[in-house]
Amino acid sequence: MAPTGDDVVFQYGAGGRGKGFGKDGRRLMSQPRGIHVESDGSLYVADFTSFCVFRFAANDSRGHVVAGEDGKQLMDVDYMKDIDRPLASPEGEGFLLKNPIDVVSSPRDGLLVLDCAAARVQSFQPGPGGQSAAGRVRVPPSTAPPAKSVAAPEALKHPRAIFLEDDGIVVCDTWSHRVLRYRTSASAPEVLAGTPNSCGGEPGKLNFPSCIAFCADGSLLVSDTNNHRVQRFRPGERQGETVAGSAECKSGCSLTELNMPTGLVVEADGSFLVADRANGRVLRFREGGAGEVLAGPELLERPWGLALGPDGSVYVSDERRAVVLKLAGAKPKQPKAEAAPPQPSGYPPQMPAEEPSRGYPGKQPAAAPAAPDLGMGLD
Repeated sequence: MAPTGDDVVFQYGAGGRGKGFGKDGRRLMSQPRGIHVESDGSLYVADFTSFCVFRFAANDSRGHVVAGEDGKQLMDVDYMKDIDRPLASPEGEGFLLKNPIDVVSSPRDGLLVLDCAAARVQSFQPGPGGQSAAGRVRVPPSTAPPAKSVAAPEALKHPRAIFLEDDGIVVCDTWSHRVLRYRTSASAPEVLAGTPNSCGGEPGKLNFPSCIAFCADGSLLVSDTNNHRVQRFRPGERQGETVAGSAECKSGCSLTELNMPTGLVVEADGSFLVADRANGRVLRFREGGAGEVLAGPELLERPWGLALGPDGSVYVSDERRAVVLKLAGAKPKQPKAEAAPPQPSGYPPQMPAEEPSRGYPGKQPAAAPAAPDLGMGLD
């Protein structure tokens, strides 16, 4: 499908799920989530159920795989196999991924990939032919004490986003309802926001947070997904304040409300953009004001990730349409007062207090079909 809408400069992805290329020559993706744009306009896409990371040059419709392998997932270790011998690493360790969900690139660190199901961050350096060399685990660090199980209190649990800093990596540890900072010189992480392994709607708690961003003054923004709000934590403070969405944790579709927000990005003037996922739109919020619609259901179905281009354009990944859209200049739109964003048939009026955990642990097929959308979808 060619780009549609006056504000769409370019469309990455053929608009259909699968492996390889569509009829129009565009790359097929399955479930694009986290995205990153470099200073030269190159785009990285973490494709959750293609099990790989794609890199597209500016306005390149085909792209290529730079981490993982398209359609091939890193399998879990079989703890019952060869039980009397030392446990071996799974086939493809260091090269294959389970469910990549976010990606960041820098000249110093190379390509950093957050693997949601593996609950770790790996760094990849460019290898022959564009494919990266074997990955090195950066989070959890090698100096950290080993977690006894994935259910241990200290373990990362299905993290969804990372933010690269000069002296470390910040991780949105989603299913533990917290944000952690891993400094290069420290073995244990620092809790920046949330109460570890405890969700809630109080100002100091989070409920399945999905993304993080930092303001110019060092304040931390968190998309508090199942609380339908964006929380701001000022430097050194553990009590957050609601700067978008409902402080009462209620979902809605007005310009002051959100419904399962995910992606976040801060603009140069201090305003921030939110991927309002279940409402199928991207909103801009300025200090103390209501949201401005940058793109709505006429373009988007289930937006997930956001990024800013060097030319001021806005990139948004749509995991249901399996595309990434590059939007020009992103002028605010005036929605019709009587028109609320459409919901899919059977969509529940209220989200459960906790996300469905179906699909974990377990193995996904090489070409995973689209999951039924239950507010946040499978993760």
